[in-house]
Formats: sequence, structure tokens, C-alpha cells
Amino acid sequence: MTSLQSPPIQNVDAFDVVGEHHDGGVDLVVSCSGPLDSSLSTLKLIEAKVGAYLATVAHPNFSQTYQAAQRGTVRIFISCEHFISNEARGLIDTLTEKAAMQSVSLLLVKSMAPHFN
Repeated sequence: MTSLQSPPIQNVDAFDVVGEHHDGGVDLVVSCSGPLDSSLSTLKLIEAKVGAYLATVAHPNFSQTYQAAQRGTVRIFISCEHFISNEARGLIDTLTEKAAMQSVSLLLVKSMAPHFN
């Protein structure tokens, strides 16, 4: 990643997209604006963004703010239509296991279109 390019993961302390299901459950989306390369800066951004999502989901205010979380699964999607390095995939696999310990699904997808009902 050169200094002229925007980082592929941005706004580490904010949700990119939140969707509440009427029948229960909340979907959160991490949007990638570029390739998830193997650079330390990119890997740190992925870890920080997903970590912030998981910390927020674990906070009691999350289910008060997004009441559909009380009635269904919380899923975090990393939506990336760009290249994903093996190192980034490995980190996402590790984060998927960490999320599962919180009963949160973490899914790497190319596009969100198939996931909208």
C-alpha cells in the first residue's frame, strides 16, 4: 500500500453498515475499498476494525440500541471484491474463531448482494 492510496479498511471506530432483521438478528458489514494485502498496516486495520465490532457487540448497549440482536444472530460480514492475500485470509480465519467464542458469525464475502432478503 503506497502512501498515495487510501487504506482498504477505514473508520476503524465506526460501523460501515448495520442491518436489523425484522424477525431478529443484526448484520454488520466491514466494507473494503481496496485489496487486503499482507502488509502489517493492512493486517492491523483488519484486526482493529473487527476487534472494534466485536467489542461493541459485547457491550450491553448494543442489544438495547439494536433490539433485533436480542432475537437472533449477530453476523459480521467482511465484504471485499478485491484481492485478499493469504495472510489476510489467515487473520480473518483467526478472527472468525474469536467471534465464534462470542456467538457472533464472521463471514468473508465477495459481495453482500446474495445476503439480502
